Amino acid sequence: NKRGKATEVPRLRFEKLPESLTKLVASFEFSMPPYFLNNARALATLEGIALKLDPSFNILRVIYPYSINRLMRNPTISKVVEDTFMDIIRSPKTKLFDFKRFMMLLNDWALLTGYRKLKIFWDLATSTGSRRVSKKIFREWYNNRFRKNREIKKIPLTL
Repeated sequence: NKRGKATEVPRLRFEKLPESLTKLVASFEFSMPPYFLNNARALATLEGIALKLDPSFNILRVIYPYSINRLMRNPTISKVVEDTFMDIIRSPKTKLFDFKRFMMLLNDWALLTGYRKLKIFWDLATSTGSRRVSKKIFREWYNNRFRKNREIKKIPLTL
């Protein structure tokens, strides 16, 4: 946010996840791999232990920096991760790149990890997955920025 604090990380209780998933599976008649429920139970157990030691523990606060890192760097060059990242940094109204949303995500990453924004930006610029996204972002920004000028002058854009 504007005061230099990270976005509020919501609280999530993993202990309720297996029960909720079981109800969903029964209600909508679909199957889930056994390892998925086992992982959910393991997370719920670990969260329970952590909460006994520190009642203010928030597992999402631990997972959030890792998730942002995976999302922004996209080391596996996953199309799903790339699309998710682009959805997050686009304006909900215009569906175009929103610099403020991008900076908010970058600011969160810096505040939650303790890394300087310049280091994070450099890591992004040099990772393979984020280079692909950077090209998309630049193209969207350029097209949006100069769209009005092209429409006025009727000059076609060629790269």
